[in-house]
Amino acid sequence: MSNPAKQTLYVSGMHCAACESILEQRFKNKPWVKRAKASLANNQLDLQVSDTGSINTSDLNKEFKDLGYTFHTSPQVNKSDTMTKAILIVALTAALFYINEKSGFLAKYSVTGTSGYLSYFVFGLAAGASTCAALTGGILLSLSKTWSTIYTAGDRHLPFTMFNAGRLAAFAVLGGLLGLLGTAFTFNITVAAVFTIIVSGLVALMGLQMLEINWLQKYRIKPPKFFTEYTSDQKNFRGKYMPLVIGAATFFLPCGFTIIAQTNALTSGSVLTASLMMFFFALGTLPMLALVSFSSIKLFSSNKFSQLFTYTAGILVFFFALYTINSQLNVLGVPSFSALVAAPINGNIQKVEKEGDYQILEMYAQGFEYFPKYSELKAGVPAKVKFYNEGAYGCAASIVSRGLFTGSKHIKEGYNEFEINTDIPGTYKLTCSMGMVPPVTIVIK
Repeated sequence: MSNPAKQTLYVSGMHCAACESILEQRFKNKPWVKRAKASLANNQLDLQVSDTGSINTSDLNKEFKDLGYTFHTSPQVNKSDTMTKAILIVALTAALFYINEKSGFLAKYSVTGTSGYLSYFVFGLAAGASTCAALTGGILLSLSKTWSTIYTAGDRHLPFTMFNAGRLAAFAVLGGLLGLLGTAFTFNITVAAVFTIIVSGLVALMGLQMLEINWLQKYRIKPPKFFTEYTSDQKNFRGKYMPLVIGAATFFLPCGFTIIAQTNALTSGSVLTASLMMFFFALGTLPMLALVSFSSIKLFSSNKFSQLFTYTAGILVFFFALYTINSQLNVLGVPSFSALVAAPINGNIQKVEKEGDYQILEMYAQGFEYFPKYSELKAGVPAKVKFYNEGAYGCAASIVSRGLFTGSKHIKEGYNEFEINTDIPGTYKLTCSMGMVPPVTIVIK
């Protein structure tokens, strides 16, 4: 018996970590393949085969057409180099950030531990149109053929219905468990902000990896190997209720948007709140996954569309992560990206009045903005803030200023008054509890 021969195939159409296991499992089931190892980083499939004559890329391309994979015997030249991608990322991210800061687009629909459930639904819509469709949708397409052989023509909708029902149920139940876990921890504002920055940094890395920046691929965050191997083996889905199980298991897939929602659920410290957060998020992803499930549209059957879709999703994920990092930097009171688009002071300094022994700083909130933008106080002199809430919404009704006062302060509609610490000279930021309101500057000198 001859030793297995080595053969490398180069694959177009790989877009997520699940692709590696899908390809490996499909090729391991072929009688002439002894070993298969796929690499998303290199877009290649390394095989050990009993007969190199068994490899016919034309036949393989026909077999894998529905999954969007195309095989080649030599590397394909990628016309988009790293510098072009980097310029594209920076330009689009800067444009998105500028538009958002000036329009306040995410003010109502950003997700935090105190966001409304409608915000989580909209956030889920964004996820469903990007990374969730790329990762979860890819698994759905790979299993559709298996399910079509198990269910009769009149019941073809059942596996996809069960898949999405299992997903919704799992996100509600496991989201509640995250909230329960969060009750065991005491998150102060600084700890929560640092934790969120770390998670968002990992999410930003995932977004850049979706843009196929090669040197970042070795740091890829993947689903557990046993999970992708199990889901890619069609033999494991012969049971009629397996779609329900695999839908529930998608809670553990490392989608960037999902990780952000799960982090907020953990820090919410409430079982019910966390459960509803994750349920409405999953509900938001449902329209796109339903489209993948029930229509003949194959999102990744076109290599060009697959690449465009993945790049767009990567930029979206990177932007959301960068936006979250910026917000938490504001909470921490350190320099952030917001300063790049902030209006210049131009000598417009708020005059502070005296009332007995206190300095009096008058401030007010309108919508998703605070005024005045810049104030100066004398160090060591007691100070009070008279804060007028003239219609703040969302997290703008809860303010933080690390160093001036501890924790967060809820500003009820109308008049509010509280003291601030002026003992330590320095420059301080005042923003909303999630750092999304453009911060105002208070200088103690």
